[in-house]
Amino acid sequence: MPILRSMESRVLPGKRQQWGAVMRDVKKIVDKYGPPLRVLQLQFGGHPGTVLSASLQEDWNALARRAQQVNADSDYQTLLRSGAMAGLAEAVAVRLAADVSDEVGGPNAALTTAKIIQVMAMKVLPGKRAKQIEMIRQMREARAAAGLTTANLLEQVAGDANVMFLSWGYADLNAWAHDRAAGQPQGARDIQQRILADPQFPFVETLGTRVYADITDQL
Repeated sequence: MPILRSMESRVLPGKRQQWGAVMRDVKKIVDKYGPPLRVLQLQFGGHPGTVLSASLQEDWNALARRAQQVNADSDYQTLLRSGAMAGLAEAVAVRLAADVSDEVGGPNAALTTAKIIQVMAMKVLPGKRAKQIEMIRQMREARAAAGLTTANLLEQVAGDANVMFLSWGYADLNAWAHDRAAGQPQGARDIQQRILADPQFPFVETLGTRVYADITDQL
């Protein structure tokens, strides 16, 4: 089961260039021990200056191994002692999320290379996880049948409890805009109508939607 580790930060006004220089140093260290670190910048929704640094590990063992290796790296220790990020960015949260897309029909490989990622966060209401999983599975099938982008499903395992993330990946902002403009296909709208009639609805509390752009190559 793939595990996504992400750190959310807010770059302070006027500090983007200095922050980027430090992140280049961080990335050089982290990349020695596994999949490349990706850096995403908020495009729409949320707090200005929000950035995510994220890496996807193949399983729990790989996550633990990489953390141990990075923590033991002498260059990383030097970077920590220097307080390089002080006055450049404010850390918001470090989160772990398991990719549980197999529960809703399988992963979407495009997410790992996407330049634009839309993320919908939702808190699952007590006892409603199975209902929400089934709804996502049906909606995913309807969108796939219509040739529209389907989402990965990630479930937070370190951070706030019972939080899920639906994540759609796009090649660029034009592809994202085209998909948004297309709306939901008729099959998905039919599913929504049936779900609204379910006596157990709603299944989740929607926390918000954000759109990020990959800026790794801009560091």
